[in-house]
Amino acid sequence: MIRRTPTLIPMSDFDVQDVRDLLARQKAEHAQHQLLMAKIKRIAENPNMEKEDFEVMEQFKAAAARQEKARRLGLQPGTLLSYYVPSVTNDGAESSKS
Repeated sequence: MIRRTPTLIPMSDFDVQDVRDLLARQKAEHAQHQLLMAKIKRIAENPNMEKEDFEVMEQFKAAAARQEKARRLGLQPGTLLSYYVPSVTNDGAESSKS
């Protein structure tokens, strides 16, 4: 296989910062998604409902409502993902962005 030199694309500092911001946001969304999946797994393994389980269920209902609204408005899927999942602060407390 023959290698060629890469094509250089002119980018300004603002373009580079936009890419960095996008990557940081995607990493944060992925981490929040993994946290949510861990909660779902815990709920699935423990059939007894606890207070936190009801909170997660309410978050699911709110996320479903937001997805339905985004679908009706014709927004791209994943556009509002950061609003679907609660953010976690450094002390472990959760705060919703809705």
